[in-house]
Amino acid sequence: MELGTWSDWFEAISELLAVAVALFLPVFQERKRKRQTRMRVNQNIRRLTLDLLANQQRDMQWKTDFHSLQTLLRLYSSLMTDELGAPIVAIGERLLMAVEKSQPDQQLIDQQLAALAKCQ
Repeated sequence: MELGTWSDWFEAISELLAVAVALFLPVFQERKRKRQTRMRVNQNIRRLTLDLLANQQRDMQWKTDFHSLQTLLRLYSSLMTDELGAPIVAIGERLLMAVEKSQPDQQLIDQQLAALAKCQ
């Protein structure tokens, strides 16, 4: 083959590669954004749960943290656009119910926190 033919092939392959990257880059960026959001929500659920366990129930900080956890779960479940976030919401709701009890079930909370860690 002569040099012109190779450069035509190279140019065609380069254009094809550029089109493929342009088409699929937004898909990969969206997946990355959703994964980062799931990780942040996961971390906030964990932090708020541990804060709730560390404070006396029904004091002002406890009420604020409890309300924050409720709000986080409601917002995330309403804005969730993929099925991978559903287990995080379900675990968060179970944690919310567990810490709301007058005597939180530490074993259940530990199990749910372990399950939450696996959702990343």
